Amino acid sequence: HIHCDNKGFINISQITESWSRPFKLYLQRNSMRKLYTNSFLHLNNAVSINLGNNALQDIQTGAFNGLRVLKRLYLHENKLDIFRNDTFLGLESLEYLQADYNVIKRIESGAFRNLSKLRVLILNDNLIPMLPTNLFKSVSLTHLDLRGNRLKVLSYRGMLDHIGRSLMEIQLEENPWNCTCEIVQLKSWLERIPYTALVGDITCETPFHFHGKDLREIKRSKLCPMLSDSEVEASLGIPQLSSSKENAWPTKPSSMLSSFHFTASSVEYKTSNKQPKPTKQPRAPRPPPTPRGLYPGPNQPPVAAYQTRPPIPIICPTGCSCSLHINDLGLTVNCKERGFHNISELLPRPLNAKKLYLSGNLIQKIYRSDFWNFSSLDLLHLGNNRISYVQDGAFINLPNLKSLYLNGNDIERLTPGMFRGLQSLHYLYFEYNLIREIQPAAFSLMPNLKLLFLNDNLLRTLPTDAFAGTSLARLNLRNNHFLALPVAGVLEHLHAIVQIDLKLNPWDCTCELVPLKQWLE
Repeated sequence: HIHCDNKGFINISQITESWSRPFKLYLQRNSMRKLYTNSFLHLNNAVSINLGNNALQDIQTGAFNGLRVLKRLYLHENKLDIFRNDTFLGLESLEYLQADYNVIKRIESGAFRNLSKLRVLILNDNLIPMLPTNLFKSVSLTHLDLRGNRLKVLSYRGMLDHIGRSLMEIQLEENPWNCTCEIVQLKSWLERIPYTALVGDITCETPFHFHGKDLREIKRSKLCPMLSDSEVEASLGIPQLSSSKENAWPTKPSSMLSSFHFTASSVEYKTSNKQPKPTKQPRAPRPPPTPRGLYPGPNQPPVAAYQTRPPIPIICPTGCSCSLHINDLGLTVNCKERGFHNISELLPRPLNAKKLYLSGNLIQKIYRSDFWNFSSLDLLHLGNNRISYVQDGAFINLPNLKSLYLNGNDIERLTPGMFRGLQSLHYLYFEYNLIREIQPAAFSLMPNLKLLFLNDNLLRTLPTDAFAGTSLARLNLRNNHFLALPVAGVLEHLHAIVQIDLKLNPWDCTCELVPLKQWLE
């Protein structure tokens, strides 16, 4: 292990030594803005190189020449905006590529053409709007993380048909999926991949009537009402689904598909027994989840293939449906659109619930006593109810919660007390409410908060210290009533920001907006 972190290096040439035996090179938190051609020729025995957090903006053609035995490359938390066809030339042995938390907007179709051994690809939290045809034609990925990008659709022909041959996990959450005819390609693909594959939640962003809904729960006829299934598949180049049961996925999505969110992002998978080293705060299910240690070995069977029936009885609230997480014996509790007025109506209370879906009900108030025995929850979905009141400390009994959805309600005001107890929260959704006021330090009790959606509300200003104490990477303030936003005391606290959406606000482009312009630049 060669540790060169925090050395102030601006060029690989500043490493003058070479090593005759295989080694791992750590170069995090230096100042290398560019990797030049043949930079690593004298480091040809490296099996792992970590270039995370270098403000890296460009990789020249041939930069990795000579690294024929390199198996792992870490490029996370940089400023890369493109992967060209020649970016990864010379990396024929690469198995693991991590490039989360960059600003990647474009990947050329041949970028991974020569990476035939690539198995793990981590691209979450970038700005990728689409993936080119045949991008994955030459690789056999086992793990693919595309969370937190700008993907609206994935084509079947030339894209999805190249994924799945050896797939164990794919993460697609936090993309603005457009659930119309074209999304049928993704839905059809999900019906064809092995049922042991682990698939993250795919939540519709548009059109409005599908906002917040899980793609797998929407019938094809609703997605594309003008065409029959066969017409849709023919027009999109989707092959007919085989009648063979061994290639089809269960009638209902297996709970294991969305429950075992082994998250590649920000975690180094190791074949040894050492604890994984996060590049950022470990994310949980969307998210890095509990320790998974799951870089697949050659003889390792599919994660969830051992058990065929639950080892313990399932307790499920009346009127809801429940499915067991095979990996940790936790439950997904689905109480969507069941007409509930109060959370206290959920009886009997389930044991070890991990995900609770209560969207589309008639709930108006959230009380401190509502979640007294839901301490194991990592996801709570309360979207599209009629919630106007959240009692201080309402979530205090949810120490493990990672994702909280309160979108599509009638909430007008956010206070620090509302979020007491949510120290593990990563993802918070408040879009499409009536929020007019956010109190100072409202989010300060959530130090691990990574994503905050406040779009489509009635906000005119943000208070001092609004984001103090958080580690936000994504912030959505789109379609509010902002004329200006202060940098001092507000935006200056966004130290880890990767993406901020400020569109569709009535900005007053006068002198007062100059600090915001400078901050954005």
